[in-house]
Amino acid sequence: MDIGQRHVGAVYPAGLFAALNFAQTQDIDEQAAFLKGWNQTYAQTSSGRFRGSIFEVQLDDIHLFKEETGSSLYQLGALPNDLYAIGVPLKLSGLATFCGAHCDGQSLHVFSGSDGFEFLTPGGLIMSGVVITRAALADALSDDDKQAVLPSLRRAHLRRVPPDRLRGFRDVLAGIFELFRVSPDLANDANVVNTLRRSLISNLSCALMDHSEIDQPFVAPSRRWQIVRDALELSTQEFDKPLTVAELCRALRVSRRTLQYCFQEVLGIGPAVFLRAVRLSGARRALKTASSVTQAASLWGFLHFGRFAHDYKLMFGEKPSDTFQRFHAAARGF
Repeated sequence: MDIGQRHVGAVYPAGLFAALNFAQTQDIDEQAAFLKGWNQTYAQTSSGRFRGSIFEVQLDDIHLFKEETGSSLYQLGALPNDLYAIGVPLKLSGLATFCGAHCDGQSLHVFSGSDGFEFLTPGGLIMSGVVITRAALADALSDDDKQAVLPSLRRAHLRRVPPDRLRGFRDVLAGIFELFRVSPDLANDANVVNTLRRSLISNLSCALMDHSEIDQPFVAPSRRWQIVRDALELSTQEFDKPLTVAELCRALRVSRRTLQYCFQEVLGIGPAVFLRAVRLSGARRALKTASSVTQAASLWGFLHFGRFAHDYKLMFGEKPSDTFQRFHAAARGF
Protein backbone atom coordinates (compact mmCIF):
# COMPACT_ATOMS: atom_id res chain seq x y z
CA MET A 1 0.00 0.00 0.00
CA ASP A 2 1.31 3.44 -0.81
CA ILE A 3 -1.12 6.04 0.47
CA GLY A 4 1.60 8.05 2.17
CA GLN A 5 1.61 9.98 5.39
CA ARG A 6 -1.22 12.34 4.58
CA HIS A 7 -4.95 12.53 4.05
CA VAL A 8 -6.35 10.73 1.01
CA GLY A 9 -10.03 10.93 0.19
CA ALA A 10 -12.81 13.10 -1.08
CA VAL A 11 -15.76 15.21 -0.03
CA TYR A 12 -19.07 14.09 -1.51
CA PRO A 13 -22.43 15.77 -2.00
CA ALA A 14 -24.75 15.68 1.02
CA GLY A 15 -21.76 15.62 3.36
CA LEU A 16 -20.61 12.05 2.73
CA PHE A 17 -16.92 11.98 3.52
CA ALA A 18 -14.18 9.35 3.32
CA ALA A 19 -10.50 9.62 4.13
CA LEU A 20 -7.52 7.34 4.69
CA ASN A 21 -4.35 7.97 6.65
CA PHE A 22 -1.37 5.74 7.33
CA ALA A 23 1.73 6.66 9.31
CA GLN A 24 4.63 5.01 11.13
CA THR A 25 6.65 6.27 14.06
CA GLN A 26 9.55 5.43 16.38
CA ASP A 27 8.43 7.80 19.14
CA ILE A 28 5.84 6.87 21.79
CA ASP A 29 4.65 10.46 22.30
CA GLU A 30 4.02 10.84 18.58
CA GLN A 31 2.22 7.48 18.61
CA ALA A 32 0.02 8.53 21.53
CA ALA A 33 -0.96 11.73 19.72
CA PHE A 34 -2.20 9.95 16.59
CA LEU A 35 -5.74 9.42 17.92
CA LYS A 36 -6.98 13.00 18.08
CA GLY A 37 -8.92 14.03 21.16
CA TRP A 38 -8.03 10.93 23.22
CA ASN A 39 -5.69 12.89 25.56
CA GLN A 40 -3.39 9.88 25.72
CA THR A 41 -0.02 9.39 27.33
CA TYR A 42 2.17 6.33 26.71
CA ALA A 43 4.98 4.99 28.88
CA GLN A 44 7.18 2.26 27.43
CA THR A 45 7.63 -0.69 29.82
CA SER A 46 9.84 -3.00 27.73
CA SER A 47 13.37 -2.41 26.45
CA GLY A 48 14.33 -1.79 22.84
CA ARG A 49 13.55 0.72 20.11
CA PHE A 50 9.86 1.56 19.83
CA ARG A 51 8.10 1.04 16.52
CA GLY A 52 4.46 1.80 15.91
CA SER A 53 1.97 2.57 13.19
CA ILE A 54 -1.58 3.81 12.72
CA PHE A 55 -4.02 3.22 9.89
CA GLU A 56 -7.10 5.45 10.05
CA VAL A 57 -10.28 5.35 7.99
CA GLN A 58 -12.84 8.12 8.23
CA LEU A 59 -16.32 7.06 7.06
CA ASP A 60 -18.19 10.34 7.11
CA ASP A 61 -18.63 11.02 10.86
CA ILE A 62 -17.20 7.68 12.06
CA HIS A 63 -13.50 7.19 12.75
CA LEU A 64 -11.87 3.76 12.48
CA PHE A 65 -8.34 2.99 13.61
CA LYS A 66 -5.88 0.11 13.55
CA GLU A 67 -2.92 0.73 15.82
CA GLU A 68 0.20 -1.46 15.99
CA THR A 69 2.68 -1.05 18.84
CA GLY A 70 5.87 -3.09 18.99
CA SER A 71 6.73 -2.50 22.67
CA SER A 72 4.90 -3.09 25.94
CA LEU A 73 3.19 0.13 27.02
CA TYR A 74 1.27 1.66 29.89
CA GLN A 75 -1.46 3.81 28.35
CA LEU A 76 -3.66 6.42 30.00
CA GLY A 77 -6.35 8.33 28.14
CA ALA A 78 -9.77 9.94 28.17
CA LEU A 79 -12.22 10.82 25.40
CA PRO A 80 -14.72 13.67 25.12
CA ASN A 81 -18.11 12.92 26.65
CA ASP A 82 -19.94 13.01 23.32
CA LEU A 83 -17.91 10.13 21.84
CA TYR A 84 -17.96 6.37 22.28
CA ALA A 85 -14.82 4.37 21.44
CA ILE A 86 -14.98 0.59 21.19
CA GLY A 87 -12.00 -1.57 20.28
CA VAL A 88 -11.27 -5.21 19.62
CA PRO A 89 -7.76 -6.70 19.39
CA LEU A 90 -6.70 -8.19 16.08
CA LYS A 91 -3.55 -9.56 17.77
CA LEU A 92 -2.89 -9.81 21.49
CA SER A 93 -0.47 -12.21 23.16
CA GLY A 94 1.20 -11.76 26.51
CA LEU A 95 0.29 -9.99 29.74
CA ALA A 96 -2.36 -7.32 29.29
CA THR A 97 -4.76 -5.55 31.63
CA PHE A 98 -7.47 -3.03 30.84
CA CYS A 99 -8.92 -0.90 33.63
CA GLY A 100 -7.66 -3.48 36.12
CA ALA A 101 -9.09 -6.53 34.33
CA HIS A 102 -7.07 -9.23 32.57
CA CYS A 103 -7.26 -9.15 28.74
CA ASP A 104 -7.29 -12.32 26.67
CA GLY A 105 -8.28 -10.76 23.34
CA GLN A 106 -11.83 -12.12 23.52
CA SER A 107 -13.64 -9.02 24.76
CA LEU A 108 -14.63 -5.64 23.45
CA HIS A 109 -12.64 -2.77 24.94
CA VAL A 110 -14.84 0.22 25.81
CA PHE A 111 -12.35 3.10 25.94
CA SER A 112 -14.88 5.89 26.50
CA GLY A 113 -16.31 6.97 29.82
CA SER A 114 -16.14 9.86 32.22
CA ASP A 115 -13.27 8.38 34.27
CA GLY A 116 -10.95 7.60 31.35
CA PHE A 117 -9.06 4.35 30.80
CA GLU A 118 -5.75 2.66 31.60
CA PHE A 119 -4.29 -0.11 29.48
CA LEU A 120 -1.15 -2.19 30.09
CA THR A 121 -0.33 -3.71 26.71
CA PRO A 122 2.07 -6.43 25.54
CA GLY A 123 4.51 -5.95 22.68
CA GLY A 124 3.20 -6.73 19.23
CA LEU A 125 -0.33 -5.54 19.97
CA ILE A 126 -2.64 -4.79 17.03
CA MET A 127 -5.76 -2.99 18.27
CA SER A 128 -8.62 -2.03 15.98
CA GLY A 129 -11.57 0.09 16.91
CA VAL A 130 -14.25 2.60 16.07
CA VAL A 131 -15.01 6.05 17.45
CA ILE A 132 -18.63 7.12 17.01
CA THR A 133 -20.70 10.01 18.31
CA ARG A 134 -23.43 9.32 20.83
CA ALA A 135 -25.98 10.68 18.38
CA ALA A 136 -24.90 8.37 15.52
CA LEU A 137 -25.05 5.26 17.71
CA ALA A 138 -28.37 6.26 19.26
CA ASP A 139 -29.85 6.78 15.79
CA ALA A 140 -29.00 3.16 14.92
CA LEU A 141 -30.83 1.68 17.91
CA SER A 142 -34.49 1.09 18.65
CA ASP A 143 -35.88 2.72 21.79
CA ASP A 144 -35.62 -0.56 23.73
CA ASP A 145 -32.06 -1.13 22.55
CA LYS A 146 -31.01 2.40 23.54
CA GLN A 147 -32.04 1.70 27.12
CA ALA A 148 -30.13 -1.61 27.06
CA VAL A 149 -26.91 -0.31 25.50
CA LEU A 150 -26.18 3.36 26.09
CA PRO A 151 -26.06 3.49 29.93
CA SER A 152 -23.47 0.70 29.95
CA LEU A 153 -21.04 2.81 27.89
CA ARG A 154 -20.62 5.47 30.56
CA ARG A 155 -17.42 3.89 31.90
CA ALA A 156 -14.40 2.24 30.36
CA HIS A 157 -14.42 -1.55 30.75
CA LEU A 158 -13.91 -4.93 29.11
CA ARG A 159 -17.16 -6.20 27.65
CA ARG A 160 -17.72 -9.92 27.14
CA VAL A 161 -19.87 -10.78 24.12
CA PRO A 162 -20.75 -14.10 22.48
CA PRO A 163 -17.86 -15.35 20.32
CA ASP A 164 -19.83 -15.12 17.07
CA ARG A 165 -20.75 -11.48 17.73
CA LEU A 166 -17.16 -10.59 18.61
CA ARG A 167 -15.88 -12.42 15.54
CA GLY A 168 -18.39 -10.63 13.32
CA PHE A 169 -17.37 -7.19 14.60
CA ARG A 170 -13.66 -8.03 14.35
CA ASP A 171 -14.13 -9.34 10.81
CA VAL A 172 -15.92 -6.16 9.71
CA LEU A 173 -13.15 -3.94 11.07
CA ALA A 174 -10.36 -6.10 9.63
CA GLY A 175 -12.21 -6.32 6.31
CA ILE A 176 -12.56 -2.55 5.97
CA PHE A 177 -8.86 -2.00 6.61
CA GLU A 178 -7.89 -4.75 4.17
CA LEU A 179 -10.27 -3.39 1.53
CA PHE A 180 -8.71 0.07 1.64
CA ARG A 181 -5.20 -1.32 1.87
CA VAL A 182 -5.70 -3.23 -1.37
CA SER A 183 -8.06 -0.76 -3.11
CA PRO A 184 -7.56 2.74 -1.64
CA ASP A 185 -9.33 4.20 -4.70
CA LEU A 186 -12.64 2.92 -3.24
CA ALA A 187 -12.38 5.73 -0.69
CA ASN A 188 -13.62 7.90 -3.59
CA ASP A 189 -16.76 5.77 -4.13
CA ALA A 190 -19.57 7.42 -2.16
CA ASN A 191 -21.84 4.37 -2.44
CA VAL A 192 -19.18 2.03 -1.07
CA VAL A 193 -18.44 4.43 1.80
CA ASN A 194 -22.13 4.67 2.65
CA THR A 195 -22.58 0.89 2.63
CA LEU A 196 -19.51 0.33 4.82
CA ARG A 197 -20.63 2.97 7.32
CA ARG A 198 -24.09 1.44 7.68
CA SER A 199 -22.75 -2.10 7.93
CA LEU A 200 -20.24 -1.02 10.57
CA ILE A 201 -22.90 0.65 12.73
CA SER A 202 -25.17 -2.39 12.43
CA ASN A 203 -22.44 -4.80 13.49
CA LEU A 204 -21.32 -2.53 16.31
CA SER A 205 -24.84 -2.17 17.72
CA CYS A 206 -25.29 -5.95 17.48
CA ALA A 207 -22.04 -6.57 19.38
CA LEU A 208 -23.02 -4.13 22.13
CA MET A 209 -26.43 -5.64 22.82
CA ASP A 210 -27.14 -7.24 26.18
CA HIS A 211 -26.69 -10.97 25.61
CA SER A 212 -27.85 -12.19 29.00
CA GLU A 213 -30.36 -14.99 28.99
CA ILE A 214 -33.92 -13.65 29.22
CA ASP A 215 -37.27 -14.98 28.18
CA GLN A 216 -38.18 -14.70 24.53
CA PRO A 217 -40.63 -11.88 23.83
CA PHE A 218 -44.24 -12.87 23.32
CA VAL A 219 -45.57 -11.77 19.96
CA ALA A 220 -48.99 -12.89 18.75
CA PRO A 221 -48.85 -15.13 15.63
CA SER A 222 -50.62 -12.57 13.42
CA ARG A 223 -48.24 -9.85 14.58
CA ARG A 224 -45.21 -12.09 13.92
CA TRP A 225 -46.24 -12.52 10.30
CA GLN A 226 -46.94 -8.82 9.88
CA ILE A 227 -43.47 -7.91 11.19
CA VAL A 228 -41.79 -10.45 8.89
CA ARG A 229 -43.90 -9.41 5.88
CA ASP A 230 -43.06 -5.74 6.43
CA ALA A 231 -39.38 -6.62 6.82
CA LEU A 232 -39.38 -8.62 3.58
CA GLU A 233 -41.06 -5.77 1.74
CA LEU A 234 -38.60 -3.19 3.04
CA SER A 235 -35.54 -5.30 2.28
CA THR A 236 -36.58 -6.04 -1.31
CA GLN A 237 -37.65 -2.46 -2.11
CA GLU A 238 -34.09 -1.13 -1.88
CA PHE A 239 -32.57 -2.40 -5.10
CA ASP A 240 -29.55 -0.11 -4.92
CA LYS A 241 -28.36 -0.63 -1.34
CA PRO A 242 -28.39 -3.33 1.34
CA LEU A 243 -30.45 -2.88 4.48
CA THR A 244 -29.03 -3.92 7.82
CA VAL A 245 -30.77 -5.65 10.74
CA ALA A 246 -30.40 -2.46 12.77
CA GLU A 247 -32.13 -0.43 10.05
CA LEU A 248 -34.98 -2.93 9.86
CA CYS A 249 -35.46 -2.76 13.62
CA ARG A 250 -35.55 1.02 13.54
CA ALA A 251 -37.94 1.16 10.58
CA LEU A 252 -40.30 -1.41 12.12
CA ARG A 253 -39.92 -0.01 15.65
CA VAL A 254 -39.09 -3.38 17.17
CA SER A 255 -36.11 -4.62 19.14
CA ARG A 256 -33.45 -6.81 17.56
CA ARG A 257 -34.56 -9.64 19.84
CA THR A 258 -38.17 -9.35 18.67
CA LEU A 259 -37.20 -9.30 14.99
CA GLN A 260 -35.01 -12.38 15.49
CA TYR A 261 -37.84 -14.21 17.27
CA CYS A 262 -40.40 -13.39 14.57
CA PHE A 263 -38.13 -14.51 11.71
CA GLN A 264 -37.29 -17.76 13.49
CA GLU A 265 -40.93 -18.51 14.21
CA VAL A 266 -42.25 -17.62 10.74
CA LEU A 267 -39.40 -18.54 8.37
CA GLY A 268 -37.15 -20.74 10.45
CA ILE A 269 -34.12 -18.50 9.80
CA GLY A 270 -32.77 -15.30 11.31
CA PRO A 271 -33.11 -11.90 9.63
CA ALA A 272 -29.35 -11.73 9.05
CA VAL A 273 -29.46 -14.94 6.99
CA PHE A 274 -32.29 -13.58 4.86
CA LEU A 275 -30.60 -10.22 4.36
CA ARG A 276 -27.40 -11.98 3.29
CA ALA A 277 -29.34 -13.67 0.48
CA VAL A 278 -30.77 -10.29 -0.53
CA ARG A 279 -27.25 -8.83 -0.53
CA LEU A 280 -25.93 -11.66 -2.71
CA SER A 281 -28.66 -10.91 -5.26
CA GLY A 282 -27.78 -7.22 -5.07
CA ALA A 283 -24.11 -7.97 -5.69
CA ARG A 284 -25.08 -10.06 -8.72
CA ARG A 285 -26.98 -7.11 -10.17
CA ALA A 286 -24.07 -4.79 -9.35
CA LEU A 287 -21.66 -7.02 -11.31
CA LYS A 288 -23.39 -5.87 -14.49
CA THR A 289 -22.18 -2.28 -14.15
CA ALA A 290 -19.36 -2.32 -11.56
CA SER A 291 -15.78 -1.71 -12.60
CA SER A 292 -14.60 -4.80 -10.69
CA VAL A 293 -15.80 -7.72 -8.60
CA THR A 294 -14.30 -5.98 -5.55
CA GLN A 295 -16.41 -2.88 -6.13
CA ALA A 296 -19.62 -4.91 -6.61
CA ALA A 297 -18.98 -6.93 -3.45
CA SER A 298 -18.11 -3.83 -1.41
CA LEU A 299 -21.24 -2.00 -2.56
CA TRP A 300 -23.29 -4.74 -0.92
CA GLY A 301 -21.24 -4.99 2.26
CA PHE A 302 -19.09 -8.06 1.47
CA LEU A 303 -15.58 -7.47 2.80
CA HIS A 304 -14.16 -11.00 2.89
CA PHE A 305 -13.91 -11.84 -0.76
CA GLY A 306 -13.00 -15.50 -0.38
CA ARG A 307 -16.13 -16.03 1.71
CA PHE A 308 -18.16 -13.92 -0.72
CA ALA A 309 -16.99 -15.98 -3.70
CA HIS A 310 -17.82 -19.22 -1.86
CA ASP A 311 -21.32 -18.08 -0.85
CA TYR A 312 -21.97 -16.59 -4.27
CA LYS A 313 -21.12 -19.84 -6.02
CA LEU A 314 -23.36 -21.80 -3.64
CA MET A 315 -26.23 -19.42 -4.38
CA PHE A 316 -25.84 -18.99 -8.14
CA GLY A 317 -23.76 -21.94 -9.31
CA GLU A 318 -20.85 -19.89 -10.65
CA LYS A 319 -18.05 -17.71 -9.37
CA PRO A 320 -18.64 -13.94 -9.25
CA SER A 321 -15.69 -13.46 -11.59
CA ASP A 322 -17.45 -15.66 -14.17
CA THR A 323 -20.61 -13.56 -13.87
CA PHE A 324 -18.59 -10.36 -14.19
CA GLN A 325 -16.76 -11.56 -17.30
CA ARG A 326 -19.95 -12.77 -18.97
CA PHE A 327 -21.84 -9.53 -18.34
CA HIS A 328 -18.98 -7.33 -19.49
CA ALA A 329 -18.16 -9.46 -22.52
CA ALA A 330 -21.80 -9.13 -23.59
CA ALA A 331 -21.62 -5.35 -23.09
CA ARG A 332 -18.58 -5.22 -25.39
CA GLY A 333 -20.40 -7.26 -28.00
CA PHE A 334 -18.25 -10.41 -27.68
